[in-house]
Amino acid sequence: MGVRRDARKLAVRALYTAELLSLPLKDVWEMLTGGEVSGTSGEFAWSLCSGVHENLKFIDELVEELTLNWETERIAAVDRAIIRMGLYEIFFEDSIPRSVSINEAVELAKYFSTGKSHKFVNGILDSASRKKSNEKK
Repeated sequence: MGVRRDARKLAVRALYTAELLSLPLKDVWEMLTGGEVSGTSGEFAWSLCSGVHENLKFIDELVEELTLNWETERIAAVDRAIIRMGLYEIFFEDSIPRSVSINEAVELAKYFSTGKSHKFVNGILDSASRKKSNEKK
């Protein structure tokens, strides 16, 4: 398994745990990693976590738009963390191809969530990718 996939798994765990326990992201990061942000994997994971956290309002508004005004809170917590991270990558990490972000999110949904979640995640992120493409025109 790749370094970036491992980093994404760590980021999902941190985002999910912080929301589930209503704890500051930094505290959860310290619990999961001992506060370490070393190496490429740790740096990438932390950049995803902090990026999602810093852009959460935009991301959640986008989720509601893409799910036809379906409230973000109705989405399973782990799926929500995966979707948020995927949306962050699509809209704020131009160095990562959108197809890679979508594929990685789908694989994370297969790993962490239910049998059908990956289709839901794929649908939302694919719509987001098309929206981003249309914005550039």
